Amino acid sequence: MAQYVCEICGAGFDQKSRYERHMLTSHPRQAVSAADIEKALKGVGFPKTHSELFDAVSDENRDVREIIARLPEREYRDAAEVARAFSELRSHEKAPDNQPSKTGGELAVQTSASAPSAARFASLFAGMKFPARRDELERHARSKASAEEREILRKFGDHPYRSMADVTRELERVT
Repeated sequence: MAQYVCEICGAGFDQKSRYERHMLTSHPRQAVSAADIEKALKGVGFPKTHSELFDAVSDENRDVREIIARLPEREYRDAAEVARAFSELRSHEKAPDNQPSKTGGELAVQTSASAPSAARFASLFAGMKFPARRDELERHARSKASAEEREILRKFGDHPYRSMADVTRELERVT
């Protein structure tokens, strides 16, 4: 009987080095992505300092916590700034200052509450199955949408939306 058994595929090995090579080549760990970080930070209120971000990520997300620990020590205004810092970390290059997290964040602060962002609407429809009609969009977002957001949804045309991109275009049309 093999001394080392792969927990994923059941392959057996007599030597630890062969088991380790098997794990590295057959079942490599996936690198942390920006989506993984965004998922780990879901529901976190911003702004947050570096240490507050680290504390906000659960111990279950060890890989994400390791990435957050390596981000620059500063206050992050939103998840987009975290993603930007992560991108800089991965590429070893500083991103230009006109990134959406800078310009979009400033614009979002200036924009009135009656004109919600496309990102906010995208969060309302997380998990939504497309194509969907306006009434399906309204039903899906009902529990999370503010009264103003529900009112904007009522202005949407009653036709099928094939994707979130269609919803974003419609949001731009009605606001």
